[in-house]
Amino acid sequence: MLRQSVNILRTLLPQPLLEVAYDIRYLGLPEPSRTVRPHSLLSYINLFFLQELAQRLEREKVSGDFVECGVYRGGSAGVLAYEAMRSNFERQLWLYDSFAGMPEAMEKDDDYSRSLKGTYVGSEQQTRRIMHRLNVPQEQYSIVVGLFEDTFPSAVKPKIALLHIDCDFYNPVKLSLETFYGSVEFGGYVVLNDYGAFQGCRLATDEFLSNLTSQVHLVQIDQDAYYFQKPKLNHEPIELPE
Repeated sequence: MLRQSVNILRTLLPQPLLEVAYDIRYLGLPEPSRTVRPHSLLSYINLFFLQELAQRLEREKVSGDFVECGVYRGGSAGVLAYEAMRSNFERQLWLYDSFAGMPEAMEKDDDYSRSLKGTYVGSEQQTRRIMHRLNVPQEQYSIVVGLFEDTFPSAVKPKIALLHIDCDFYNPVKLSLETFYGSVEFGGYVVLNDYGAFQGCRLATDEFLSNLTSQVHLVQIDQDAYYFQKPKLNHEPIELPE
């Protein structure tokens, strides 16, 4: 009911008034959370932790860009863009989404996933609006629109410091890992936003990790999200917080 009311409010109010209403509601939050919170399905702790990982990469002096697979309305993208803008490494942000809603779930996904086709339609326009409100330069981010199977084969594969995978189902999660993990820097992070929530994401991740030559340690962020750090070249044990 609350989500329906919010969606109705979005359609009725002009954008400037809607943003004022959101700013008042989230007045106590610091940026970028104040701007992105109304446009993200991630939990508060997930958004804050995504920002913490980006800042940790800065402290650990891990270079590379940020890549997000699954953008929706640009909430988590705004967090990553904000930190990329503040980085000393001139990071770029690469965003991939069809903005057409959830794709068709396949055999390795669960029944709930198969009921979601076409729901949660994202917005490229809202994503760009968030970037504008956070003063992120247009040249610092790229939005690639289309289904992953169509856009990934020709995708730019830069050095990646943080890979954020938020695409729920088995096929897109598997394709995201297969396409971009090889470009993740040693010591970089991979965040799997739906590992705890969707069977397909969990199966795709477990299968992919089981085929790696170096063992990684999945760490829980909240009920849904997990992350891991790509092992460093010397393969020394990486101590991660519980």
